[in-house]
Amino acid sequence: MTKPHAQTCPVATFLNIFGDAWTWLIVREAFYGATRFGEFQRNTGAAKNLLSERLNKLVAEGFLERKDMGTSGPRYEYFLTEKGKSLIPVLATMVQWSNEHIHGEGGEPVFLIDGKHNQLLPKIGALGTDGREMKWGDILVRVGPGSNRLARERVEASPFHEGKKKLPKRVQPSN
Repeated sequence: MTKPHAQTCPVATFLNIFGDAWTWLIVREAFYGATRFGEFQRNTGAAKNLLSERLNKLVAEGFLERKDMGTSGPRYEYFLTEKGKSLIPVLATMVQWSNEHIHGEGGEPVFLIDGKHNQLLPKIGALGTDGREMKWGDILVRVGPGSNRLARERVEASPFHEGKKKLPKRVQPSN
């Protein structure tokens, strides 16, 4: 894998774990029900060394759990943890975005279905506090408590920093 991003930024931190295509293909296969190394390899096409490295990283980060299911020697299976299952909105958004913007209507490789109602999953997106769909420019950025000096300067210089727009007093930072 490439050198990890050192920026204090949620996107950079996310990319340190999920910044390559193989990791997302492994996550996809885990959602589809793959548990064995051979299934992951067959369904992703990843080389054994690469697959082993990515599985180990997902286990170390708490997204997958490795269980020895062997009766005559080690035979591992991988299962999504609760943290791993929490990736479903991210994966679902990727699938929906890809279907809409890359494959187009009539070319979708898979659809996501609401299992309870047997209907297409509604479009996933960022929603405002009032339930409206947020568009580019509707979302503002606030410096968080884990921010360092460089991240704070970058965020505060952004045209989308909350201080650059007139916000109600209740959402202004307290410090």
